[in-house]
Amino acid sequence: MGGITLGSLFDGIGGFPYAASFYGICTLWASEVMPDCVSVTRRHFPDMEHMGDITCLRGGKLPPVDIITFGSPCQGLSIAGQRRGLADGRSGLFKEAVRIIDEMREATDGRYPKFALWENVPGAFSSAGGRDFRAVLEALTAGEVPMPCSGKWANAGMVRGGAADLAWCVYDAQYFGTAQRRRRVFLVTDFRGRSAGEILFVPKSLREYFEAGGTPRQGVSAFGGDDPEKAGGGDNGGLTGNGMPDKEVYCIAGNTIGRKPGNGGHGIGCQRERSYTLTTADRHVVAIPENGQKMAGRGKAAILNDQGGSYLAVEHSGLSPTLRGQPHGNLPVVAFDGMARRLMPLECERLQGFPDGWTRYRHDGREIGDTRRYEMLGNSIAVPCAAYIMQGMRQVLDGTF
Repeated sequence: MGGITLGSLFDGIGGFPYAASFYGICTLWASEVMPDCVSVTRRHFPDMEHMGDITCLRGGKLPPVDIITFGSPCQGLSIAGQRRGLADGRSGLFKEAVRIIDEMREATDGRYPKFALWENVPGAFSSAGGRDFRAVLEALTAGEVPMPCSGKWANAGMVRGGAADLAWCVYDAQYFGTAQRRRRVFLVTDFRGRSAGEILFVPKSLREYFEAGGTPRQGVSAFGGDDPEKAGGGDNGGLTGNGMPDKEVYCIAGNTIGRKPGNGGHGIGCQRERSYTLTTADRHVVAIPENGQKMAGRGKAAILNDQGGSYLAVEHSGLSPTLRGQPHGNLPVVAFDGMARRLMPLECERLQGFPDGWTRYRHDGREIGDTRRYEMLGNSIAVPCAAYIMQGMRQVLDGTF
């Protein structure tokens, strides 16, 4: 077997394979059941074999790989869900991934996989009173793991002394070069040594990732369009492609209903420079303040601006779900026609670290609708976070860490 290889469970639109590709890691196979997701990855990874439903796979019969990645469904663990934890049929698919890993290791006398990488929401720490996360740790290390004395799992930690070396850490995408506030748990299991902590905690540079073509940090544009990056020609410094002076753009959260500021890392209200967490359910919008009191933009929404800088958007035509940001009680609402617009799929691709148009086409060239693209991107990962970990795994396997 030449080179470092990867297998991707719950592959989605290929976030882990894409991140791995920057470091010469070849993805041999993937498991995904959503047809549009499979079609997208067939387009980008034509040599990757698609294995189908994870429940039908047998780890001992899959081509052995050095790394297995899995961002198992998080609905049962998320604070936005019903919090059924691993008992939820979707989040319980985590156990299928562990089964496949165990079967592959048994069939290869413990040689493969060398690493496993799991990604999920921070709600995993508190699911079932923290017992679900303990079950995750015990399943991957094949040992008993006590609950923390405080009763709460920390954002970073390690387990050593079992069948594997394990470490986890909460990464926030906004600190890895994307303009999105997205906190996710990344858990590395090293089945052959004690390198999990080095991979997650030792500082590394993403210079190679960005130089190799990783999406640079990009914000959102004031006006929508097929080519939002183009500016007007001639002596028009500071003008957008619409011929208007460039404005500061704000992102308004689409998931603030019933949320508290500390819940889930999604953020509330309105903020500059970075997007809120992309999810399958929320439709965040962007808006541009004008004269400190109004906002210019596109769409059908109502925007407010009180003197303290809070914003609110209320749905008028179904362009985006009702958005409410009320950190300080009731706020006055000023309605305008065409004041806000939701993020475009292209912007969502950039916020997740994918190239422009990654989800636009199926492998046969047919276009995918925006609604489906939003869902696929919300279910995916922030690529730079995964690339950071892939770099560490590559260095460990090459002996260059």
